[in-house]
Amino acid sequence: KFTTSLTHSEKEELDQSLVGFSKVMIIAGQQQYNDALIKLVDRFSRKHHAAVIGDVISNFHGSENTIRFADSILGQGSKSVKESLQPELLITFGKSVISKNVKQFIRSHKPLEHWHIQPAGTVPDTFQSLTKVIRSSVENFFESLLDTEQPGKFENQKKSNYFHLWQAEEHRTQRSHVDFFQEASFAEIAVLKEIIQSLPLRCNLHLSNSMAVRYANMIGLTQQQKGVHVFANRGTSGIDGCTSTAVGNALTSDVPTVLITGDMAFFYDRNAFWHNYNLPNLHIVVVNNQGGIIFGMIDGPGDLPESEEYFVTQQKLTAKNLTEEFGTSYILLDTLKKTKNSLKDFFNFEGSVKILEIKSDPNEAKEAFHRFKSTIKKGYNG
Repeated sequence: KFTTSLTHSEKEELDQSLVGFSKVMIIAGQQQYNDALIKLVDRFSRKHHAAVIGDVISNFHGSENTIRFADSILGQGSKSVKESLQPELLITFGKSVISKNVKQFIRSHKPLEHWHIQPAGTVPDTFQSLTKVIRSSVENFFESLLDTEQPGKFENQKKSNYFHLWQAEEHRTQRSHVDFFQEASFAEIAVLKEIIQSLPLRCNLHLSNSMAVRYANMIGLTQQQKGVHVFANRGTSGIDGCTSTAVGNALTSDVPTVLITGDMAFFYDRNAFWHNYNLPNLHIVVVNNQGGIIFGMIDGPGDLPESEEYFVTQQKLTAKNLTEEFGTSYILLDTLKKTKNSLKDFFNFEGSVKILEIKSDPNEAKEAFHRFKSTIKKGYNG
C-alpha cells in the first residue's frame, strides 16, 4: 500500500509517543538535495531538540544543525561519550548511510524505539533496531508533528541537553579538524580538503566508491556549500559505473559536474568516455595511489596475506594516456608546490573535460589517514 500522509489516528499516536522521549535522534540517509525538506527537518529539530545526523551523501550539509562528523565522533569518542549520546527514539529516512561507526553505534546502543519513514517498499533493518515503519512521505511526517504539544519544563530541558551534547561533540571534532589540516601536506586527504573547499558554489559533486566517498565524508561540506549537490553509486555497485554516472549527469545538466574518484574506479570505467558527445562542464579528480589502498586501511582485508595481490591489486597506469586517447585536458598534480596553480587551472571551466590526476604516495596516504583519526581521538584525551 502506498500512502503519502499520516491519518489522524496515526498522527495522534505518534504525537503521544514523541512527547515521552528525552533523547531524539534523526539520521538522514542518502537522498537528492531537497531544500524544503531540510527546512522542515530543521524546524522539527529546533522544536523537539532532536539531533540530526547526516553523512555527506544525505545532502543535509545546508542545515546549520546537522551533525556532519558523526563518523569521527563515534569512531574516536570514549565509551562514556557514546553512552551519553545513545538515543531513546531514532527516526530515519532516506537510503544508505556511509558510516560504519554510526551503524555499529546504533546496533550496540539501541534506542527504545526506531521509526523509519518510507511511503512504500521493503524496509531493511540497517541498524537492527527497527520497531515501526511509517508509511508517509518524509515531508508530511515532519510537518504533521511540528505542532506536537511540548512536555513540561524539566523534560524539555532534558531534550535540550541531549541536542546540545551532540553539538558540543561536533564542535570538538571541528576543532580537531583545524588542528590536523593547518599543517601543509601533500597527503591525498589534505589535497582533497583543498579541492572540496574550492568547489563552485553551485555544482554537482559525484563521489566514487571506496576511499573517495569516505574522504569526502571525513572532510565534510559546510553550510555555505549547500549549492554543492552530492551523488554517489552506493549500494551493491562497488566501483562499477561511477564515472559513467557522472558523465550521464553532465550530459543532462548545465551545472558544473565534478567527479572525485580513485584510480581503480576510474580505469575500470574508462569506456564512459567512448561516445561522441561534448561534455563542457565535466571535471574529474583522479586520486592515483596505484591501487585500492582502502583495503590496507580498513580492518579485515589489510590483515590478510593475500591483501596486496587480490584486494589492493597494485597497478602502474596513468590517466594521461586516457586523456590523449579521448582528447581531454590533463593536469598532473604531483607536488605540494603545484597545488595552488593546478587547482586554479582545474576549476576554470573552459567548455571541455578536464582531468586532474593526483599522484599520491600510498604509504603517505595511509599514514595521514591514521594520523587524522589519532588527531580526532587526541581531542578527547587532551
